[in-house]
Amino acid sequence: MSEFVEVRHEEWIAAALARVCAQFADLQHHIERNVHPKLRFRPLPPAADGTPRFAQEVRLLGIRQRDVFERRIGADGRILDRAVEGFNRGGSLQFDFAQEVRDGRDGTRVEITVRLPLPPVPGRLLRPLLAWQLRREVRRAALQDKHDLETRGYPAVAAGLRLAA
Repeated sequence: MSEFVEVRHEEWIAAALARVCAQFADLQHHIERNVHPKLRFRPLPPAADGTPRFAQEVRLLGIRQRDVFERRIGADGRILDRAVEGFNRGGSLQFDFAQEVRDGRDGTRVEITVRLPLPPVPGRLLRPLLAWQLRREVRRAALQDKHDLETRGYPAVAAGLRLAA
């Protein structure tokens, strides 16, 4: 049985819930606007059951990792990306959204949970280092989405939402 490292991060974004959910789910927007310069995404044909799929490449601990994810989007906007192939097979990224007012401003609280499998033998030794780098990268990615939504602007809500990967 695999062991996992799990990292959670919360970010508040000064944008409406529907806009934040749509932007996080819009893979094509992330590709076209290069929202996350350290990540590479590529849409793939859907799974046999129609589930959207995409490939993601990232470098963690100096190792280039390529994974294939299947994406599920709940009626409440929750996004669950499960790694079905690749270095992090069995891992997941989950994005939960809630409308929240802070300092008198409407916005959205985003909770991000990343769960990645540890390598079999040196995994326990790498856990603290991997958790540290994951926290850093998840925080960086969340701030990039925040910047995209608050500063650059995400236009898709008015244009008909591209929710699937």
